[in-house]
Amino acid sequence: MSIVKALVLLALAFASSVFTLSEGRVTPLRNVATFWCVAIDGRPNLKNDIDSLCQSGAVDCSPIQPGGNCYQPNTDDFHASYLFNAYYQAHKTCNFNGDSMLEQNLDLSTPTCKFVR
Repeated sequence: MSIVKALVLLALAFASSVFTLSEGRVTPLRNVATFWCVAIDGRPNLKNDIDSLCQSGAVDCSPIQPGGNCYQPNTDDFHASYLFNAYYQAHKTCNFNGDSMLEQNLDLSTPTCKFVR
């Protein structure tokens, strides 16, 4: 395998496997990985992260308020994951003071609460 092909394959692997390279042809894949920004369970600062995001107006926090579609389960882990992911999908950054991580194909949506893709 030539070094050019090897570099292309490496680059494609880091691009969520959007394409494959076979016999010199680049082919799009049908099932592209989706990434979700979620809270690291049990982190002590999740409530502060939630408050900060809601006060800044960077994301819509109404779904996690009492009566909202994403209020249940009523945990900081779930609420932070919902907000982190909403922010990530809009701004493509998942950096919340070490309280978040990117997960591949991990949709935490519930029947009433749909996480943004």
